[in-house]
Amino acid sequence: MSRPFTQGEALGRFQVSAAKAERFAEFYTGEGADPASRESFCRQVFRRSHAGRAIDPALALPCDEVAVADEHGWLDFSGHRALPFHVQRWLRVDLIAPREGEYAFRLGTCGGVRVWSSGRLIACFTPFTRNVMQFQDVRLTLRQGENRVLIHLDELFERDTLCGLKMVYIDEPPLGTVVCEGPQQQRLPALPDPDPERLLTLMAQKEYGPEADALLAHLLKRVSAREEGSVYCLLALLQLWQNHRTRYFAETLWRRVKSTILGYRYGPDERGCDVMDFSNHASAFHAAQSLAGQLFPDARFIASSRYGHQQHALAAMRIKGVQA
Repeated sequence: MSRPFTQGEALGRFQVSAAKAERFAEFYTGEGADPASRESFCRQVFRRSHAGRAIDPALALPCDEVAVADEHGWLDFSGHRALPFHVQRWLRVDLIAPREGEYAFRLGTCGGVRVWSSGRLIACFTPFTRNVMQFQDVRLTLRQGENRVLIHLDELFERDTLCGLKMVYIDEPPLGTVVCEGPQQQRLPALPDPDPERLLTLMAQKEYGPEADALLAHLLKRVSAREEGSVYCLLALLQLWQNHRTRYFAETLWRRVKSTILGYRYGPDERGCDVMDFSNHASAFHAAQSLAGQLFPDARFIASSRYGHQQHALAAMRIKGVQA
């Protein structure tokens, strides 16, 4: 079954693949970001490595589900990732042209888009500007009759990330689109994280056991990975070390707590490739840097190469700057 669409209308239904999500720059240390830049260092690396790369349409994933645009024509794949993930999807749509020729579309994306028509690459539009939609006009070469259009959409997900596509027809001759059918893609609900303060409560009440073990493992995992929001887990680890050192947990675990604290990234000037939000959580990062420096004054912190007493002094200046 097909339906016509005319100038000014957006394509509304696409066959879509499952998402292919891969950790990005998991083991990349990198340098500290430019404090004046509004972009994360992680995104700068991503744009350099992914914007101009070649994509083979022969490797397209099966498009077995249906995705439907909203009333404004926006096909939304936005989401949240606490760690940097490269997320890719393949889409396809079948267009019916009244005659052979070129037909103009306005392509809008948060992410990067590549478009093939009848197997030929027509557009490569990869601005990768986080959470800002960019537009480019493209001309699709269509044969008379039915044409398969294949689309590759990808983006670096860092924290709350807008990702999607909008294709508006801006030419005059009416086209047709084959109405695709199939299961509609569903969004998964986000899972609420355990409270970092819960472990401190258990330790203060001497309620040791499996729950405390699981909570410590959870905190260590988040802080070691430098997840977004992990600074609050780090603060709990610092208080755990300060108030409960040598209690209950084995010495090997306490050594891991120390190495995790020393290996953390406390500011955008320190080395690391992650998506932590230093601006909105500035007070928490300064407090963590100050306390960590106090607890380990003679230890070297890996991401900054500073000693603890230097970290503490720097944090004190930053705290004064925030309070001024």
